[in-house]
Amino acid sequence: MEEVIINKIEWYAPEYKHKEKSIDFIWTIGLVTIVSCVIAFWLKNYLFAVFILISGASLILFSIRHPEDVYFSIEDEGFTLGKDRYSWTKIKGYNIKKENDESILLLEVDKRLLPVYTIPLPKEKTDQIKETLSKVAQSKDIEESKSMKFMEQLGF
Repeated sequence: MEEVIINKIEWYAPEYKHKEKSIDFIWTIGLVTIVSCVIAFWLKNYLFAVFILISGASLILFSIRHPEDVYFSIEDEGFTLGKDRYSWTKIKGYNIKKENDESILLLEVDKRLLPVYTIPLPKEKTDQIKETLSKVAQSKDIEESKSMKFMEQLGF
């Protein structure tokens, strides 16, 4: 296989789309957590009650947390996602989708857990990224996972 020379492309993007939660959302999560915990105590299922408390607190904390900017780059050696670097041999394919005036890159990597990454693309670099990826990876019809779409509709 001949070696392809790639011009380095770099960008930063938030790790996820943040949607502001109302105080009613937080109160609802808290109330459902407390009621569920009381029911678990009443049924003498103490371990499940602790699990419910930890889950409710985690859900509230993650829903109010703002996303950090993640570094992305395309280079000769491979694709960099934050601290992780994937060589071109580990990338099975890609797909660039345009939704609501935004472009996203769906990147399928050779992993068992979380094999498809959804990466927001900057508008001014979308064509350049598509052209570069076509040189080193196979274009595939990759879909965003249904669980990710469901969570986005719920507001996460």
